[in-house]
Order: sequence, then C-alpha cells, then structure tokens
Amino acid sequence: MNNMVLGQYYHSDSFVHRLDSRTKIIALFLLMTATFIIRDYLMLGLMILITFIIILLTKVPVIKYLRSLRQILFILVFSFIFQIISNRSGALLMTIEQNFSYFNIALVVAILIIYYFVKRFLPVRMFWFIGLIALAIYIFQTPIIGTSFRSYTIKVYQSGVETAVLIILRIFVLIIISSVLTLTTKPTDLNNGLEWILKPLELIKIKTSILAMMISIALRFIPTLFNETHKILRAQASRGVDFKEGTIKEKIVQIVSLLIPMFVMAFKRAEDLADAMEARGYIPGAKRTKLALMVFKARDYVTMFACAALVVGLIIYRVGF
Repeated sequence: MNNMVLGQYYHSDSFVHRLDSRTKIIALFLLMTATFIIRDYLMLGLMILITFIIILLTKVPVIKYLRSLRQILFILVFSFIFQIISNRSGALLMTIEQNFSYFNIALVVAILIIYYFVKRFLPVRMFWFIGLIALAIYIFQTPIIGTSFRSYTIKVYQSGVETAVLIILRIFVLIIISSVLTLTTKPTDLNNGLEWILKPLELIKIKTSILAMMISIALRFIPTLFNETHKILRAQASRGVDFKEGTIKEKIVQIVSLLIPMFVMAFKRAEDLADAMEARGYIPGAKRTKLALMVFKARDYVTMFACAALVVGLIIYRVGF
C-alpha cells in the first residue's frame, strides 16, 4: 500500500515540473481526449511514443509509473480476457476445446488448493495466478484419465484480440499521463490551477474555490490514508492477525478490526487539517490573495498548442480528410 503513486509529488527540476499547473491540467484533458479518439494501432503507437517522451521529460524514475500500473494490474488482465471471450466478430483465430472429466476437475482443484497455501511465499502473485489459469485451460483440453462428461469450446476472434489490445494500451496511456500530473505538480499549485479552470462555474453560483480545495485535498490524502492503513496492517500483523488466511467469518472480523481504526484515523486527520486551516485564517469561499501569481510563459503556450494540434490532427485523420 505504501507504493501508491496517485497524489504523491516527486520533486525535480524538469521541463514538465516548470510548466504552469493550469497548462498541465489542460494538457492532461487534451491528451486524454486524443487517447479516446484513436481507433487504430498506428496512431496509438504514436500516442505511446509521446507518453514515453513525456516520461523522459519529467525526470521521474520509471519505477514510479510502473507502480501506478501495478495498482490496476488485475483490471487490465480482467478487461483483456473479457474482451477476448465476449467479442465474437471478425475472423476466427483459434478454438480451444475444453473437456471436463472428474479427474481433470480434481487435479485443477488440487492445484488451486496448493496455490492457496503457498501464495504468501510467491512474488508477484498476479502472474502466478494467470499462469494457473493457463495451466487449467491446458489440463481441460484433453481428459487425462477417464472420459469427459461435458465439453465447451472457447473461440478467439480477431476483432476480440484487437479490441482487447486497444483497450489495454489506452488504459496504459491514461494512467501514465494522470500520474504525470500528480507526480510533477505540488498540491497547492494543483489547487490553484483547478480553481482557475473551474472559474466559469461561478456564473451558475458554484463556489469554485471550495470545489478545487476539496479535489486537491482528496488527491493529497489518498497516499496518506494508504500509508496509515499500511501501518495499521503491520500493527495488526505484529499482534498475530493474518489477513490472508482464515475462514470467511474470521476474515470479516479481521476486516472490521482494520476498518474501525482506519475511520478513527481518517477523522483525526481531517480534524487536524481543519484546525490547521482555521489557524491560518482560511475562510471557505472568501476572496484570497496568492503568494505566487500564476503566469503563462512561452513553454506553456507551446505545450498547449502542441496538445491541441495533436487532438485536431487525430480528428482529421479519423474523419479522413
């Protein structure tokens, strides 16, 4: 849990760090729009190349971005498998016959039981679990002992594979560029940038300063809450609590023992933050001056123009002009 990247700021003196926070927020939305416009591998490859260039410009260790992907690894794998199985259009690439016999089922169940008891000693469990799924599919292809009493055919179509790859690569780009914003922007600058961008909402009587403050506090406290949860987990483990083992009833009791101190800690943090803001004279909705004025510079205009040109170019490419 202490590897949570969202909401963390990494100090550096890079080109991206020196950009105005408003520029980075606008660029983020433009790049996200560009990612959703893409429908083919050529343009998606260009988008991935641009993403890697941005990573190099931030001077942030690549491991930081890989940790942000690690948090959603299960979602990526599930989305990939779901798209391959559910999409049945296009050319048929392969068929996988699954024959179920009593021995095959017993063998797969035995392997899963062994995995359940040894998984605590395995690194990167997700890859081991994917390997077990592949092994189960291989075992069910042919009855080892006895005859099969049920068969099922898994069909993989070209459109399903293409759609799955596109979705995974899109999610990859979206997570990376979102991590760039939080890793290269201080919480205070992010709050000021959001407040400036949301300023038009004041025309419909929405307090943008309060809304921006709420968003920035939420982003800032995500890693803090995860780190505190990690401390609680270690404290519970030192008292003999094992959250990975036990019956369903025991796990429910263990989760309750984790949730209660989490809520207490969250309210205490919120109370401390409220006291600190009150001591500094913060009044919700009141007009405030800023120590450092936000000023667009040449690099900001160049960055926004490049991102806008990318979106326009992708729209023209997709329409076919």
